[in-house]
Amino acid sequence: MSRSNNVLGLIFANTNESTLSQLTNKRTMASVPFGGKYRLIDFPLSNMSNAGINNVGIIASTHYFSLMDHVGNGHAWDLSKRKSGVTILPPFSGKNFDNAIETLANLHGYIEHGSEEDVLICHTTAVSNIDYQKMYAHHKKTGADVTVCYKNMDVQNNKNHPMVIDIDEDSRVRKIQIDPPVMGECNLATGSMLIKKDLLMSIVRECVSTNNINYRRLFLDFDLEKYKVCAYEHKAYLKIICTMQDYYSVSMDLMDKDIRADLFNPERPIYTKVRDDRPSSYGFDCSVKGSLIAQGCIINGEVENSIISKGVYIGQNTKVKNCIIMQDSVIGDNATISNVIIDKDCNIAADQQLMGAPNYPVYIEKGSVIS
Repeated sequence: MSRSNNVLGLIFANTNESTLSQLTNKRTMASVPFGGKYRLIDFPLSNMSNAGINNVGIIASTHYFSLMDHVGNGHAWDLSKRKSGVTILPPFSGKNFDNAIETLANLHGYIEHGSEEDVLICHTTAVSNIDYQKMYAHHKKTGADVTVCYKNMDVQNNKNHPMVIDIDEDSRVRKIQIDPPVMGECNLATGSMLIKKDLLMSIVRECVSTNNINYRRLFLDFDLEKYKVCAYEHKAYLKIICTMQDYYSVSMDLMDKDIRADLFNPERPIYTKVRDDRPSSYGFDCSVKGSLIAQGCIINGEVENSIISKGVYIGQNTKVKNCIIMQDSVIGDNATISNVIIDKDCNIAADQQLMGAPNYPVYIEKGSVIS
C-alpha cells in the first residue's frame, strides 16, 4: 500500500486505566492482552499502518516498558522506517502526561516537526478495524477542519463520558453532547479524530493560556459555524472497553465467527509482535469446544468457550469454561475454572475451584499463585 497520506498518527496509550486498574496496575491500557495473541495497541496501530500512515507517536504516561517491548521499532506493523515510523513518547523533564491538552502542548515540538498537514488522534480502548484511508478521503472530500469517527450504537456501551453527535444530511456535525441524558442507539463518537495540525495546535495553545484543559470539554467549545466539523461513520464492529466487564464481554465476542471475520479482515490485517512457539499439544483425553487456542499450549483437560493465550498449560481432568487465560499461566490437574480472567504467569494449583459469573468475572492478578 502506498504511504501517501499526509497524516501524523497519535495514539493515547493510557486511556480509561483508572476504570480497569486491575488490568493496568503493571501495564498501560495499550499493552493489555486481547484475543489470545494480540494487545489492544495492535488495533489502532494496524489501522494506521493499513491506511498508509507511516509516522505514529504513542503517548504513554506510566508503566510503558511492556509497551516498548511489544512495539519495538514498529517492524511488525511495517513502520520501521529510516526517517519515520513508531515513536514512544513517555513523560520527560518532569512533565505529567495525565492531561491530554497539556500533553499535546508539551509535545508541540514533536507534532510540529514533521511536514504532515493533518493529525489523527485515537485511543486504545476501541476494539475495531477502522478503514482510516476512507476516513481520510472523506476528510479531504468534505474540506473539513475536523472529522470525527462515529458509530450508531448503544450509548450504554461507552459508560465513560460518552460523546454523542448530531449530524445533517451532508455529514456535518451540528451539535455535540458529552454525557447526554439519553439511552439506546445514537451517533456515538469512537474517540478517533482527524484534525488539521495547525488548527489543533492553535486550539491547544489557547486552551492552555486560558486554563481550559478539559479534553472532552474542548469539543463542546468548537465553534460549529466557524469550523467545519464533519463525521465519518464506521458501520462495522466496534466496542469500547471502559470496565473489566467490558473487557470480558468484548473478548467473548470473539467466539462469534462473523465478528472475528470483521475484526481480522485479511484486506486490512491486524498485526502483532510474533512470538515463535511450537504448535499447541492436545492430550488424548482432552476436549476443546468453541474456543480460541494460541500456539505453544498444552491442553490435557476440557476447554469450552474460552480464550487460551500462548504457552498456557491445562492439567488432566481440569475443566475451563467461559474463561480468558493469559500467556504462560499454569492450571493444575482436577481444577474447575469458570468465568475467570487469569492474567499472565499465574499458577493455579491442582484441585482448585474458581467460579465467577458472566456479569461479574473473577480476576486473578498477574503472577499470582493460588494453592
